[in-house]
Amino acid sequence: MITKIKDRLSQYFAKKAIEKHGTEIVSPLAAIQKPRSEWKVAFLTTAGIHLKEEKKFNVKAGDWSVRFIPSSSQHADLTVSHTHYNTKNAQEDVNTVFPIEALQELSRKGAIGTLAPTFIGMMGYIPRTRKLLKESVPIILKQLKEEEVDVLLLSPG
Repeated sequence: MITKIKDRLSQYFAKKAIEKHGTEIVSPLAAIQKPRSEWKVAFLTTAGIHLKEEKKFNVKAGDWSVRFIPSSSQHADLTVSHTHYNTKNAQEDVNTVFPIEALQELSRKGAIGTLAPTFIGMMGYIPRTRKLLKESVPIILKQLKEEEVDVLLLSPG
């Protein structure tokens, strides 16, 4: 009962936010009808994770950009440039906020289906929410739809 209420509230607030700030249609949350071993899983974090070769997030400006990270990436390929939380542990092991190796292992063992080709890194400090909703969210939704993602896991910074 509580779960249904939470789901309905989430749907309501997501729909209201999109109506007010965006143009993307929000589908009602629904239980996945296929077994977990067939899921295509993606991951999104707002912990400021990105590929080392990319420029750092502009934290002071409230960077709303989206960084696409190949799901085949290794810990050594990634870094964190967020400054609004203590990133010491994340710098030592990115898996503390972006469990890419655990997801790769779950997929290899068949506990989940495949990983989407692309994971997503963002900043959690985005005071200009209009930019987030009008620019970042449509980019993310387009990518998820193109890759036919069944499950998107989320992790804050």
